[in-house]
Amino acid sequence: MRHSNLYTFIFITIVTIICAGLLSSAAYLLKEKQQTNVEVDMKKNILKAVKLLENEKMSQQEILKSYNTNIESYVVNNFGEIVELPEGISVEDVDPEKEDTKPENERLYPVYVKKYGADISAYCIPIIGKGLWSTMYGYLALEPDVNKILGITFYKQAETPGLGSEVGSESFQNKFIGKEIWDKDDNLVAIKILKLEPESDSPNIIHEVAGISGATKTSDGVMDLLLKDLLKYENYLRNIRKETVRKETITYVE
Repeated sequence: MRHSNLYTFIFITIVTIICAGLLSSAAYLLKEKQQTNVEVDMKKNILKAVKLLENEKMSQQEILKSYNTNIESYVVNNFGEIVELPEGISVEDVDPEKEDTKPENERLYPVYVKKYGADISAYCIPIIGKGLWSTMYGYLALEPDVNKILGITFYKQAETPGLGSEVGSESFQNKFIGKEIWDKDDNLVAIKILKLEPESDSPNIIHEVAGISGATKTSDGVMDLLLKDLLKYENYLRNIRKETVRKETITYVE
């Protein structure tokens, strides 16, 4: 039996509406789970940067428990001052990319602090920047002196497989551990990424790492984003350095 064009149109319309409804319902039902997964992934990578991720197979509950137990978070402004967020807004809700679109004096910068009781053992900040093909997202953790790098992680990127994608490898990330972001004159220089291994007698070797072979643009992107994001936090980091010197002076006098 042949159907009229009207019948065909009505049939397709009904099927389309049903499919759209099912997709909409699925998206709504999965939204909370997706948000939880994003939150857990973020906290997992902060734990990894500050050396609190015991293993990659930690459950969501273990990750959240470790994060809530060991990490304190807040935001700072362009002057390096800690700012209180409006009620109902958490530090984890602050999107660094969106903050960059605001006027400089209105921007807020997230800080994640690793603590044991009252003692701070690491400061961690988000790092974001362009590679060759994609935007790279990660976290940088500094030791209490906010000079030596404790850890770095890149957890989201779409660089060339086998080349630029190596920013996500432990072998590349481990090169940054122990490197220093301030020079002897107290200038924030971040880390210079070279095409070859730094010379062992280089006076700047403490600020240098070897880049990824065959991925110069990605390596340059990492170098640029590190300096760019560290400069956002420069006033905050300088405040910590000044306070550290003050405490050391008081201790010495006593």
